[in-house]
Amino acid sequence: MKIQHTGLEALSLEQRHSLELECQKVIQQFYFYLDEKRYPDLADLFAAEGAWVRLGKELVGPAGILSAMQERDSWLTMHVVTNLIVRLVSPDMAETTQYVTLYRQEGYDPASGPGPVVMPLGLLRHADTLVHRQGQWKFLRKASRAVMVNRERVTHYDKPNGA
Repeated sequence: MKIQHTGLEALSLEQRHSLELECQKVIQQFYFYLDEKRYPDLADLFAAEGAWVRLGKELVGPAGILSAMQERDSWLTMHVVTNLIVRLVSPDMAETTQYVTLYRQEGYDPASGPGPVVMPLGLLRHADTLVHRQGQWKFLRKASRAVMVNRERVTHYDKPNGA
């Protein structure tokens, strides 16, 4: 049996933990930038060929991501991220999963003060691939799958087995 080397075996435990922490930071930055409407910063977290599968559409590259963010202008969102796991594939690639509880209020006007408290729109499972390029971790692919949704408000998720 041939052993495939990934480069991870040359890293110390401290180095691995440091890489995992850097990846976790990118995940947290993504949701912070998304909720704070810092879309240029969010788009910059993606590799040039990076893709984000969002609401059933694949957005490719930072420019594709930026143009899709316009529809969110009147949304107030909060993404609560839990169960974040980073698995290093190599020193330059990682796969992550995380659960996201999504709160969203549409038609929000910041001048009206804090938005109303709403029930979560859904519980999502995200699976991401990150690559390390030119000293930074970037998203190569970001995709989510709805696990639970508020069916009164969400109708766009695919039904299992084409039902």
